[in-house]
Amino acid sequence: MKRLDLERKPIDVNDFKKRTALRSDVSKLIKEDVIIYCNGQPVLLYKKIEDETKHLRWAVKNIKYGTGKRTRGLLSTSSIFGYRPRLEMRQDYCSSTAMARTYPKQHHVITDYAKKIVQFYEEYFPDKYAMHKQMVQEKVMDDWTIGGTPFTSGIVNKNNQLKYHFDSGNFSGVLSNMIVFKRDTKGGYLVIPELDIALEVADKTLTVFNGQDILHGVSPIENQNKHAYRYSIVYYSLKRMWQCEPINDEIARIRKRKTEREKNRIDPEHIKKLQKRKEEFAKENETDKQRARKNDKN
Repeated sequence: MKRLDLERKPIDVNDFKKRTALRSDVSKLIKEDVIIYCNGQPVLLYKKIEDETKHLRWAVKNIKYGTGKRTRGLLSTSSIFGYRPRLEMRQDYCSSTAMARTYPKQHHVITDYAKKIVQFYEEYFPDKYAMHKQMVQEKVMDDWTIGGTPFTSGIVNKNNQLKYHFDSGNFSGVLSNMIVFKRDTKGGYLVIPELDIALEVADKTLTVFNGQDILHGVSPIENQNKHAYRYSIVYYSLKRMWQCEPINDEIARIRKRKTEREKNRIDPEHIKKLQKRKEEFAKENETDKQRARKNDKN
C-alpha cells in the first residue's frame, strides 16, 4: 500500500460549499491504492477491493430508488439501509428502513457486506476503529447495529453528482466507509479541495475517511450509454440511534403513536356524534331489556 503524506491546506469553505465539485479544483488525480496521512495520522484510505462482489453489485442494481433532498438540501437519487432514528415530526419511533421491508434480499446482501468492510477499517485505522466501536457499544443497543459492526445505517447513491458538503448526523470523529461500482462512465470523482486531490473512485473501490471533517463533493458524471451507472454504498453510524429503545419497546411505541395519530385525524364533532349515538344505543338497549323483563312478568 502506497503512503502519501499531505498537509491540509487552508481553504475558505464558503468558496466551495454547495457548489459543483470539479476535477479542475485540485491538482492531483489519484488512481492507485493509497493511504493518506496528515500530521503523522492516517486520514483516508483508497483501495481496490479484491474480494468477490458480484452479489453486492446485483443488490444495488436491483433496487428502485427515489429522488429527493438530503439533510443538507442536496438533491440525490438514493435509498437508505440499516436502521433509522426517530424523526419527531414524521416518524416518532426507531425502525428498520423501507429497503429492509421492500427489498429484503438486497438489504441482506448490502448489510451483510459490512462485516467485510470493517476488516479494512480495523486494519488501516486501528485506533479510530477501536474508538468507533467503543462509542457505539456504549451508546447504541445491539438491536440497532448492522451485523455486529459499529455501523447503524447507510445509503446507496445512484448516479449522484454531489455538490461540496460535509456529512452530518454521524458520531463525531469516526470514519465512513464507501464502496463504488461503475460501468461506462466518465467523471464522478471524489474531489477534496483541502487535500488538493481527487480520487478516481474506480469500479470496485473502497474509500474510508471522515466526511464530517473533510469537505468533499462528487464531480459531474457522464454516462457513455444507456447501460452506464455509478453506485456508491456508504456505511456509517448515526448519532441519534442512541435514543432507540429495545425493538419490542419501539414496536409498542409504534402502536401507541399510530393509535394517537388515528384519534387525532378524526373530526372532534364526529367524535361527539359517535359518543351520542353510543349513549342513545345504550339507552335503547336498556329500554328493550326493561320491556323484556316486564313481558316476562306478565
